[in-house]
Amino acid sequence: MELLAGFLLGILASGIAALVYEYASRPFLETVTDDSGRAQGQLPDAKPHEFYHLKVRNRPAKWPLPGRKPGWSSKATIEIFNTDGSRVIENPIPARWTSQPEPLIPILQAGQPANLLDPAKIITGRRLDVHGHEDQQLSIAIKFEGEPECHIFSNESYQFQRWRNPAWCLKTGTYRLRVTLFYERGRSQNDFELRNSGPSRNDLRISNWAR
Repeated sequence: MELLAGFLLGILASGIAALVYEYASRPFLETVTDDSGRAQGQLPDAKPHEFYHLKVRNRPAKWPLPGRKPGWSSKATIEIFNTDGSRVIENPIPARWTSQPEPLIPILQAGQPANLLDPAKIITGRRLDVHGHEDQQLSIAIKFEGEPECHIFSNESYQFQRWRNPAWCLKTGTYRLRVTLFYERGRSQNDFELRNSGPSRNDLRISNWAR
């Protein structure tokens, strides 16, 4: 009887240890500001532009665990609010992971290189595995030099001229930007301040929401 009791207690202890390990090593994703540098560019016959990003990381595990499990098939949404809490854009926007391929198919049109929109890549580009050893960027907005407004940028932006969806236009002002992450066994939400204060690319800033 004592042998059987010891055996059962051993199984119970092993099960509890496994549950504790699973909980402690689960993915824990969060969105933070991105200080990796500016993403500027210029299209032919267009004003210079800049893309603005946030960074998603899988937080380090606590000692003595070596690390957390990846956030498999992670996706994110972007929401924009006025400072009083009212919505600027009605529906959440599926965010774009910058490391995913652009949703385009290169072709030749009249002997010249061109691109066609690939709807399948729009959908697949919404998901990404986030590992503990490598942070990932989320695209947030695009702004052209000399234009006071900016635009939220995502995979769907490729359907519009110069990536500017009129429904996602943000005029000069201060907004609350909310990023919600969805991943295996988890969900997290972080708010930021998006301040678009003028026509220069230097006039757009994304910082932590402190209100």
